[in-house]
Amino acid sequence: MSLKDHYLIVGDTPLARNSYRELKQREQVVRVILLRQPDDTYFQAEDVIIGDASDTDVLNQAEANAAAAVLALRADDSENAFIILAVRELQGPAKTVAAVNDSKNLKRVQRVQPDMIIAPQVIGGEVLAMALNGEELSSDAILKMFHSSNQH
Repeated sequence: MSLKDHYLIVGDTPLARNSYRELKQREQVVRVILLRQPDDTYFQAEDVIIGDASDTDVLNQAEANAAAAVLALRADDSENAFIILAVRELQGPAKTVAAVNDSKNLKRVQRVQPDMIIAPQVIGGEVLAMALNGEELSSDAILKMFHSSNQH
């Protein structure tokens, strides 16, 4: 069966697991690319692809060129950047999302031009400061925290 408009999540981080759970709850088709078989059964076996997501052969196996989005959510920011570059090589329509775990890497990851960047520690700090300061936590305010490389 050929996949189309599915979501590809790369990594086994808390962000990757939560994104997987939320997309599955929304009845989306999700595949997860992992370097090795996980120790637990959090991901459904049929959703797991074992391989290096910075390898275009692995991305082709996961049909990344027909995906709605590829989410590079590994713990290593440089690996996330290389995954985005590999997805770009395929020249498919998939949106790209890169996680930035260390704020000092934000500018470097922006250079590979993912469609969206999520920096959980930065966003978490901003939301916490806003809440403690009594600022409004509107959906617009939160959306602005998702750094898009197109805005810089």
